[in-house]
Amino acid sequence: MTDELLNHPGAPTGDVRPTASYTLRVNGVERPVTDAWIGESLLYVLRERLGLAGAKDGCEQGECGACSVQVDGQLVNGCLVPAALAADSEIGTVEGLSGAGGASDVQQALADSGAVQCGYCTPGLAMAVHDLLQRNHRPGEVEARQALCGNLCRCTGYRGALAAVQAVADAREAALEAELDAAAQAAAAGPAAAPPAAAPPQPDHGAELPLYADSELWHEADQLIPAQPQGETPRTGGYAYPPTPPHGTPVPADWQPAPAPAATDPFGTTTYQDAGPYDGTVYATDGYGTDGYGTPYPGYDATPAHGIRLPEDENA
Repeated sequence: MTDELLNHPGAPTGDVRPTASYTLRVNGVERPVTDAWIGESLLYVLRERLGLAGAKDGCEQGECGACSVQVDGQLVNGCLVPAALAADSEIGTVEGLSGAGGASDVQQALADSGAVQCGYCTPGLAMAVHDLLQRNHRPGEVEARQALCGNLCRCTGYRGALAAVQAVADAREAALEAELDAAAQAAAAGPAAAPPAAAPPQPDHGAELPLYADSELWHEADQLIPAQPQGETPRTGGYAYPPTPPHGTPVPADWQPAPAPAATDPFGTTTYQDAGPYDGTVYATDGYGTDGYGTPYPGYDATPAHGIRLPEDENA
């Protein structure tokens, strides 16, 4: 049945699997991946599409650790991670451990301790040791064994790898102590041993005049105005503002209070004066003619007591 569908005249030709294009950031470098099947593992893309063959394909089941890489600082098995899901993530491989073509301290320690024979597991071991020392700068033997338990080696065993962990930790601790001692000695020597402070930059009057922008156009400044220390009278072309008066200094009033409203009758025509500080115009407004307060309203008959028949009840 499957062959009949594939051989049908209307059947699609070529690779019909879904594809995607994305970018992987590997060892700090953006690496584009174009039209890749979405099911390709990160290990496959690194080796076959990007040419980074450091990570090894050992079991494709996440058991041997030979394909170990870091994704956003987390150690993972590259054979189990879909590459499309690692897009825009920071990926670290064994190629990124060394700089300028030389071996890193982890790689050199593995070689010096004899933890290398066939070499197939070595990239995964190097990534595991690197990840361990990033998280724990002084791991014990138990922590080191736990970190390396996911990496299988059937040539030399694990004594050399454990010794490499200890050697790198010791070397890094010694380097840190030396750096701290040098900093302490420089601080104890005082300012005389410190490098002289750099002189403040002087304005370059021969440089091009700066540009500034308004809402639509760019303009070139007419002249350079160096910054003025506080309290110094600005030079020609600068701006000066009066000093702030001390607290409690009376401020001269530049306004006139409005006059009080004229006396009016409460219910007749009322004259309102609005002589402000501008033109002194007086406005006259007629009153509303509302009845004065306390004016009685037409009374109503009292409600008859309960049980008294009303006239309309006679007609009921």
